[in-house]
Amino acid sequence: MNQNLPVTNHFQLFLFSNDPTVVRTAIAAGVDGIIVDWENQGKKLRQENFDTQVNYDTYEDLCRIREVTPEGKLICRINGFSVEYTQEEVELALRAGADEIFLPMVRTVAEARDTLQMINGRAGFNILIETTSALDCLAELGKLPLRRAYIGLNDLHIQQNSRNIFVPLMNETVTDIRRHFEIPLGAGGVTYPPNGFPIASKYLINEYARLGIDFSFLRRTFIKDHANHSMEHMVYHIRNAYDEARRRSHEQVSADFRAFREQVESWTTNPHHA
Repeated sequence: MNQNLPVTNHFQLFLFSNDPTVVRTAIAAGVDGIIVDWENQGKKLRQENFDTQVNYDTYEDLCRIREVTPEGKLICRINGFSVEYTQEEVELALRAGADEIFLPMVRTVAEARDTLQMINGRAGFNILIETTSALDCLAELGKLPLRRAYIGLNDLHIQQNSRNIFVPLMNETVTDIRRHFEIPLGAGGVTYPPNGFPIASKYLINEYARLGIDFSFLRRTFIKDHANHSMEHMVYHIRNAYDEARRRSHEQVSADFRAFREQVESWTTNPHHA
């Protein structure tokens, strides 16, 4: 287990943002980290016709957010591995002061290991598990000295050609991934518990707690919800919902899972929400 892991007893939350004002507010509200997102190569085509977000953050954005983000809380998501540009992106992220680097769309252990060598201990290294190829080498990936790993439900859903993005939460996919990693494992996204579409965030939080998920990304709707609620209020209630979910009885966990599954199946078969 990585000895450099931050000590935390709460459900960790990470926000994508290149807006210094939003970042300051989020940090003050207790958000655990800020992600500046460089991943865009091939993403628009890959996620075409899916309700996903493609960011085009820059080196300058990372530098600017570094100025308003406390040490240990700045993460850069680079593009998927490439022998042509990954080394350059790693160096730029480190030069701008990234505390951690996320490598998306990992397909092989070699990609993760090579990136780890490029970083060479200068920052924490994280991977996104969102390809079927990554699922085939979980045992090897789990042995790498990673800071954290995150399950990308959108791309995994596309790769697996499943009915919708929530399927890995209902079958054995996430359970199997959890078995292979001792480090913090993240998945999906969350917002203010009563809100979220097509599934209210509180139901997703229940499943994250059931599956042993340690952190999540704050969804786009989190910023929209901020128009009606303070970030501090929303962060508190997200973590409180997770804590309550962890304290449920076995019977309640089973009942909540059935309710979650019914909502997912209802959404899948509803032509207005397809």
